Amino acid sequence: MSKIFGGRYEVLERIGAGGMAIVYKAKDILLNRVVTIKVLREQFVTDEDFIRRFRREAQSAASLSHPNIVSVYDVGKDGDTEYIVMEYVEGRNLKEIIREYAPLSTDQSINLGLQIIEAIKNAHEHHIIHRDIKPHNILVTVDGHAKVTDFGIARAVSSATVTHTGDIIGSVHYLSPEQAKGLQSNEQSDIYSLGIILYELITGKVPYDGETPITIALKHLQEQPVLPSKINPRIEREFEAVIMRAIAKSPEQRYLSAKDLLEDLKHIQAGRPITQMETSPTDDPEATQTHKGMGKVLAPITVKNSMEKNPVLKDSPLTKLKKMKRLSWIMSGLILAFLLLIGWMGWSYIRVETTKVPDVIGKTVPIAQDFLAQANLKLSPDVDYEYNDDVEKDRIVDQDPKGDATVKVDRAIKIVVSKGPDVAIFPNVSTGQMSKLDAANLIAKAGFTANIDYDSKPSSIVPKDYVSGQDPAADATWPKDGPIKLTISEGPELIPIYMPNVIGKTSADATKILSDDNKLVVRAETQDSTTFPTGVVMSTTPNPGEAVKQGDTVTMIVSRGPGPVAYGSEANVTLAQR
Repeated sequence: MSKIFGGRYEVLERIGAGGMAIVYKAKDILLNRVVTIKVLREQFVTDEDFIRRFRREAQSAASLSHPNIVSVYDVGKDGDTEYIVMEYVEGRNLKEIIREYAPLSTDQSINLGLQIIEAIKNAHEHHIIHRDIKPHNILVTVDGHAKVTDFGIARAVSSATVTHTGDIIGSVHYLSPEQAKGLQSNEQSDIYSLGIILYELITGKVPYDGETPITIALKHLQEQPVLPSKINPRIEREFEAVIMRAIAKSPEQRYLSAKDLLEDLKHIQAGRPITQMETSPTDDPEATQTHKGMGKVLAPITVKNSMEKNPVLKDSPLTKLKKMKRLSWIMSGLILAFLLLIGWMGWSYIRVETTKVPDVIGKTVPIAQDFLAQANLKLSPDVDYEYNDDVEKDRIVDQDPKGDATVKVDRAIKIVVSKGPDVAIFPNVSTGQMSKLDAANLIAKAGFTANIDYDSKPSSIVPKDYVSGQDPAADATWPKDGPIKLTISEGPELIPIYMPNVIGKTSADATKILSDDNKLVVRAETQDSTTFPTGVVMSTTPNPGEAVKQGDTVTMIVSRGPGPVAYGSEANVTLAQR
């Protein structure tokens, strides 16, 4: 039988999985429609603060209603399982389309960009920032209709799994510089991420790439992107200008709102000029080359000298002497100034030759980079990575030299970055058909090294001495040295009863009463008796009426004769009942 969540949503098939949830295609039995269900992974369900934030953000996202936003229908809980019910979109995510078809034409890229920015604009107007705009979160139907999903969910996840000191939320390829630094996301962070997507649509490549997330994050902060036209010469210059403005490193140089970006994309589509963007007179005077449409650059103002030169008189001997003296004073002044300058530079060099190394342990790499730069130091490109149970992923575990050490300026500081706990997928050992030993062997084979803590409980389903429960759950991502607890079945629960009175009954009848009716284990012994007939129970241990438990072993003493001589069968029964 398929799983039904909340007594309403019947799972049809699994269609995907991510770091936060497993995604299913399901049927809403009540409304008879196909929906998508995102079921939170187990590591989140025990965090009450996260669950509270998650529900709040999901309910907030449910308030959005727009043709380019995947609708949120319901947020619910089934037992310990938290889930979201969303609109089902038949199609593929934009990342899959990029891999297969990019680079796209300017018209195709702008058409997709307009739909995505319409969704972002609507969310921003409702004070919801996505924080994780990337092609994976954009679904495209077969007729080219784009829908953005997971609005507001990144906020709940980031609150539960990261702090505001520089952790990376979402895919690092689409991360804004302020997010890479751990600063608070804003509307322009979403605009930057969309700009990266537009760049990828028109070129087939992301502007920043590298072997590790940290390398890519640093490029967002430090490097300038290659112009899209260098990769795809067919791009229209106006569109290139829009992309470069959207992915400006400084939020002040980006579009101020999604509305502004939307207007420029519509202008390009309609063949009209895009918004003019002037620079201030204090901008870099060398920055004189701009794309068509980026706006005019104000040229430096040149002030002409209005004074007329006097005619030059022929020098007299006195004039020459005065000039020589003046020249001598000028030369002396220049020499003195030069010596002072050399002395100042030497003193400055001595003064800043050494510096204190900041303590960057526990910080993320982008934040550490800023701290080191302030101390005139730099980060060594040779970064080591190691698993660590105590320091969360992407934070610095160690540094060389240590914090507060005195070193020469411009020294490269080597760091070790945590890969988080060494984890693996925990196997399913609680099928009810696996012995304790077999379970331990399977867990070890999966790479888990911790000692197993065993507990035992009665079970009416799982046979005795077989595994009936496990923690962590099956298929959970778990540290290889994390705690493991298995529950071993004791068999059916033993129910307290009172010892039945079977004295005077035949051995066969007594056995049926004790064993079949009361689930006791019977042990029979025989003794000579002239009082009880042969084969009749003379006594039991425990005595009749004493407390026992089902499964306990009881003993009954059976007569082996010769039995009473002087009495008939009726008297025998009377004696037995006494």
